[in-house]
Amino acid sequence: MTRTIHLYGFVLTLVVVTAYLIHPRSIRNINNRATDAVMTFSKAKTVSGSVVIVDLDEKSLAQYGQWPWPRYRLAQLLSKINGLGAGSVGLDLILAEPDRTSPKNWQAAVGRELGYQVDISGIPEQVADHDRFLAETLAKGPFVLGYEFLFKEDAPKGLSCSLHPVNPVWVNSVEASQWQSGFFKAQGIVCNQKLFSDVVTFSGFLNATPDSDGILRRIPLLIRYEGRLYPSLALATLMQSRNVSQLHVLQKESGFLNLVAGGAVIPIDRHGNMVVNFGSGGETIRHVSAGDLLGNALPADSFKGKIVLVGSSAAGWAQVYQTPARPVHNHVDVHAMLLENLLTGQMVIRSQEFLIWEALFGFLASALLAVCIAKMEILGSALLGTASLLAIWSGAGLIFQRTGLLFSPLLPSTVILFNYAALTIIKTWKSQRAAKATADDTLVLLKASEHNLNSIIKSVPDIIFRLDATGRITFISPAITKYTDSPEQLIGHPIFDLVAPDDLPKAQYRLNEKRTGERATYGLEIRLLLPHKHDGNVEEAGYFSVSAEGIYRGETPCSKEFIGTQGIIRDITEQKRLEERLLHAQKMEAVGKLAAGVAHDLNNILAGLVTYPDLLLLELPGDSPIRDKVAIIQRSGQKAAAIVQDLLTLARRGVKVSEPVNLNRIISDYLASPEFGVASRYHSNITIETDLAPDLMNIKGSRVHLSKAIMNVLNNAAEAMPAGGTILLSSCNRYFDVPLHLYEEIPAGEYVCVSVADEGVGISDGDLKKIFEPFYSKKSMRRSGSGLGMTVIWATVKDHDGYIDLQSIEGEGTRIVMYFPVTRDREELIPHRIALEEYLGTEHVLVVDDMPEQIEIASKMLSKLGYRVATAASGEEAVVYLRSNKVDLVVLDMIMPGGMDGLETYKRIKEIHPGQRVIIASGFSESERVVMLQKLGAGEYVQKPYTLERFGVAVRKELDRMENR
Repeated sequence: MTRTIHLYGFVLTLVVVTAYLIHPRSIRNINNRATDAVMTFSKAKTVSGSVVIVDLDEKSLAQYGQWPWPRYRLAQLLSKINGLGAGSVGLDLILAEPDRTSPKNWQAAVGRELGYQVDISGIPEQVADHDRFLAETLAKGPFVLGYEFLFKEDAPKGLSCSLHPVNPVWVNSVEASQWQSGFFKAQGIVCNQKLFSDVVTFSGFLNATPDSDGILRRIPLLIRYEGRLYPSLALATLMQSRNVSQLHVLQKESGFLNLVAGGAVIPIDRHGNMVVNFGSGGETIRHVSAGDLLGNALPADSFKGKIVLVGSSAAGWAQVYQTPARPVHNHVDVHAMLLENLLTGQMVIRSQEFLIWEALFGFLASALLAVCIAKMEILGSALLGTASLLAIWSGAGLIFQRTGLLFSPLLPSTVILFNYAALTIIKTWKSQRAAKATADDTLVLLKASEHNLNSIIKSVPDIIFRLDATGRITFISPAITKYTDSPEQLIGHPIFDLVAPDDLPKAQYRLNEKRTGERATYGLEIRLLLPHKHDGNVEEAGYFSVSAEGIYRGETPCSKEFIGTQGIIRDITEQKRLEERLLHAQKMEAVGKLAAGVAHDLNNILAGLVTYPDLLLLELPGDSPIRDKVAIIQRSGQKAAAIVQDLLTLARRGVKVSEPVNLNRIISDYLASPEFGVASRYHSNITIETDLAPDLMNIKGSRVHLSKAIMNVLNNAAEAMPAGGTILLSSCNRYFDVPLHLYEEIPAGEYVCVSVADEGVGISDGDLKKIFEPFYSKKSMRRSGSGLGMTVIWATVKDHDGYIDLQSIEGEGTRIVMYFPVTRDREELIPHRIALEEYLGTEHVLVVDDMPEQIEIASKMLSKLGYRVATAASGEEAVVYLRSNKVDLVVLDMIMPGGMDGLETYKRIKEIHPGQRVIIASGFSESERVVMLQKLGAGEYVQKPYTLERFGVAVRKELDRMENR
């Protein structure tokens, strides 16, 4: 667009400037009017007051008769002017014929025409010849006669004229012949009688020719006639007043000639013309009536030193000209204005070369205007263009006022107006074309965007909807097809028909939303009657999150402008299920933390019930009557310890998955165990059938915990069949290449499955999701009083990175399937029971524990096994002891509140004895700090409460390991 505007602007300006430089008459006339306006509105300088016009006006003619006056009366007028001290007197008159009123001329005419002889002998000679009387008067004063040049080929030659040419001195290497050839060349002349021209020393021509449009703007100062140059009346009068007989002509670089006459520098063009500033105060030039002068009505020095022009303003006799400043000026006024310009220095310089400068300025204005039009809006460029026009005209006037250089604002103004109109039309046309093309492109893009938007809407899984002001569906995205056959079925129906009855009140309050911004609806959770599939079943409703805001005609939300609602519906059914699972997991974690704390405290309390019976049984003889009682105490303590292990399992801290095991062997060992025998005797009406896969793969885990889980599953199944029945216990290998969505989601992979199916009373739908929560049970607590059975199963499976599927129908039975990840490692054989002699010793052992009873139990056990024992009640005490003593092994409690724990104590011990052997003891299961401690070099981990065998084997193993390095 910008380049186009500049190109068109340059072409248009070039056309206008070319026409301007050719300068045909029409453009010349308009240009003259423009310069007239600049001169007219320029502030005029103060008049010199040196020019006076003696006017042969209507008053004078009425008083002394019509023109021509007798020459003696004219002589009287001139004598009075001379007598009043005039410095120079110019006659705007041509005295070409003899005075017919002279007695002498009258005598000759009467005699010639009538045949009478008139006697005039009594009349004095100077009175009898008026022309001679006038000549004598002219000879006595500073008078300048006027004459007129003729330019027709057949014009009469001035053979009897006595003219007064100028003798110019050409300076600055001016070629006189070249410049003189440009001056106007007269062909003839109308001059004064030789009698008059011979007695004066100055005379000047009266020629003043208007331009082609009839307006007088310039007057020639020099005209060429018969090879010589002659001055105008005004120039001759000026030279007479300053007693100058010679002109100096200087050539200027601008193409002007400067005439220098008596200190006045007068610019003329190549034709000898001078442009007259008619607006320079011509109205204030003093006019004196010839009748008043003849009547002696003026003071004696009225014309002292002044230049006086004698002419007539009388109607029918005076020649008038139309000028730029006033409608008309008479002939004498024109010469008076020219003289005023010469005297006040109000020279007007208007060279032909100015056209070039105006053309260059026109190009500059065009370029700037083109930039503005290209960059600005129409109103802005119009204001700037208007300001530019005012600046151009004001600038031209200011330049003329200050320097006299008369530049025409026509071309720059025309360029600005023409270019503004043409370029604005072109810009508007181009903009309309561009807008049309843009609209076409926009339409294409809109259609493409609509297609893309539809594609995006189709790909968005969320449901996008729009309602009218009454809550009826006007649009719903294709995502709804997941729940219904066709979106069109819902168009026109109220959206509240889809809301579940329980959620209808809050939906009616917030869904048909009339608010926007921060007050709009976000994340409204409601149930919609859209069918969902879950666990192979179809549910009539699902959970959805709805965000909506009102639509308004205007920018300000108000009830009158409300036209509907739009929003997004997101299916969060699966998210709600995941949240429920997360809540369940968090609940399990919270209960686990509680169980872990309880287990730690119970371990310390149970230490005596488990450990002391071991020591007593070693000391009592085999036939002691209290041996059975001690054994009962031992078994009670072991049962309590088993409950603690259940709590640790619940806390998911009691399993360290580390060894390959085969579930078939664990199942077989349990079915052959005394515990199963006791349970079978209690549930004598229960039959257990097994279907164990012979090629069952191994898993990684803990035999003890897995056996406990299987025991709990079988016990729960038995207790669910009070009337008896059959329990099917089976195992198999399974592989899934896609995830299974069962009771919980089971990822793809290889699994070993253990299934326990009963024929019991089953579990209700309401209890199905809570069955694994701690202490949740619908059974009577007749035998298992912990209420942790199902929770231990859940925790054990999760500790082994496994999954559970639970299927139950009330009145028909329950089936629990446990999925464990497969390992390719081979199973190790269970080690044989270790004899007491294998873990005896004599080394020096330091026991560190913050519980006095734990220190006492550990000390007695180690002493019983032959070791030398030292004790410390805190980590700080142990560090102090080891600074001055050496021991073979440190039994270090992991958790010691109120001081350094086991990890910090071990780091301090290593600073003292870098190779110190340590085993770890704790009522908690292995934690991250235990692992860190073992990475630093610690040995076995022994869980409290101690048993003599487990504790002794751990101590002996660590001592032997260090010795075998």
